[in-house]
Amino acid sequence: MADLIRRLLISRWSLLLPFTLLTLLSVPFPALERIPVLLSFGLHGLGLVPLGRMIAVLVEALAQRLGNRLGGLVGVALGNLVELVVSFTALNSGLYPLVVTSLAGAVITNCLLVLGLSTLVASRRVIAVPIHAHSTQLQTQQLLISTILLSVPSIFLLHQGEGISAGSDRFEGFALYSALVAALVLGYYLLSFVYQLGTHRRLFAGVEASRGLQMVSALGRHRASLATILVLIALVSLLLVGVSKALVSSLEQLVAQLDLNPLFVGLVLLPLFGCFAEAVVAIQAGRNGNMDLAMSSTVESSLQLLLFVLPVLVLSGLVMARYLHLAFPPVALACLGCTVLMVDWISKDRQLSWYEGLQLLLLYASFAIGALLLPAAP
Repeated sequence: MADLIRRLLISRWSLLLPFTLLTLLSVPFPALERIPVLLSFGLHGLGLVPLGRMIAVLVEALAQRLGNRLGGLVGVALGNLVELVVSFTALNSGLYPLVVTSLAGAVITNCLLVLGLSTLVASRRVIAVPIHAHSTQLQTQQLLISTILLSVPSIFLLHQGEGISAGSDRFEGFALYSALVAALVLGYYLLSFVYQLGTHRRLFAGVEASRGLQMVSALGRHRASLATILVLIALVSLLLVGVSKALVSSLEQLVAQLDLNPLFVGLVLLPLFGCFAEAVVAIQAGRNGNMDLAMSSTVESSLQLLLFVLPVLVLSGLVMARYLHLAFPPVALACLGCTVLMVDWISKDRQLSWYEGLQLLLLYASFAIGALLLPAAP
């Protein structure tokens, strides 16, 4: 237990814990919020980073205790806990467009910015870096299918001649349709684990072993009990809730006072903080030449966002009377589609080079600049 706590608190990322403390104190002491809104948002975002890193360490420690099969399922539920908590906070506040746009932005950030940087780092001394054939093929196929599935509700909504509505406080026909599609998507994703960990497990044995060795190398073998790990996850999750509330509140003020394009905030700004844990793992894996782990940290994380986190938010909204629609703004949907096609295209030959990493970064830069400079839709 002591080793695990020491790893959580003693690292370079612990230098950001004062920002976490300031963010949590700003809730009972509003006087601490009397600083420029952009600085406030930046401080709250930095306060999120060490908590995301703690969650990543705890999830991997839990996976070590449970083994590959149960560990994979735990990764589904907790691998994107930061994005899940932030999205729940925004959903509870009725910020429906921010929820769907930030999830699309997290996928774009993972697949373009983080994977692009990881590829550049991994191929700095070699011509090409190989990636696992079956694992990569399944991941890119799932990305394509998930994007198609989640774009269908938007297409039907546009076909009716109505504008895109990301959510509503009233239960209407489109809310029911979104809930049914979310249930289908969630079932499809859970069945993919039957495929990977059950019926076709032998096809993925190599990449599982690679991930396991990398995980042990990065984290060490923790002797903490299962109960201890679960308690620590619960405590960090409570801190996440507090930081997320302050972050979403400052985000609303940021958009209102600085007249920022909400699309830029959702697609670019917010995901930079939420995806930090995946970025650390992926870039470190790329530095060690393990692009299978880098692909897993980025593409698999993106799959969790589209096929698990988003459907869970839609279904949870039924209980909260916050009816989230599976409807993306057209620009966000187009950027998401281009991202998925790009990842599928560069991975077809089952190897990656620095030039392909550069292509991913160029596409991300074009999206970010467009979202920042172009005016928001009326």
